[in-house]
Amino acid sequence: MDATPVNPAVLSEVPACAALCDALAAKRNGVSRRTFVSAATLATVAAMLEACGATGGLSGPGGSGGAFTVSLANFSALASVGGVARVDGGSGSPVALVRTGTSSFVALSMVCTHEGTTIGITSGGFTCPNHGAKFDTSGNWVTSQTRASNLVSFGTTYDSAAGTVRVSRP
Repeated sequence: MDATPVNPAVLSEVPACAALCDALAAKRNGVSRRTFVSAATLATVAAMLEACGATGGLSGPGGSGGAFTVSLANFSALASVGGVARVDGGSGSPVALVRTGTSSFVALSMVCTHEGTTIGITSGGFTCPNHGAKFDTSGNWVTSQTRASNLVSFGTTYDSAAGTVRVSRP
């Protein structure tokens, strides 16, 4: 008795562990080895992608959470050029705002491009606590023993009259 092959699109709609459980249940019910191995492999790949942040609402190292507005009055570090502050307010993926000029800002994802860990703000930029990757305040990968890439940046719009910066995070 041969069951219908597993549709990969269906696996993305259920947790990876549920897909594996379904595959194991199907095996007990007389499903062919080929169908079982196929379903188990797809479940494993789905679990790996989920763990890496490639599914489940995140769009890679940049993350998600939607656009938001930052009131500069709430972040004393942003009062002067060169100031850096985490500004996401705990919603969505972590974002740092860097004041690069009197009326210019750069918004950067605080998710390490190597392991997906939240990076910390340091005096010279950012550092990954897992493997020591260092990034400057422009988001450029500087150094570490493990190769990372530049941080993801988001568009910003400065409203000087309101004293706010709009961050266009996906």
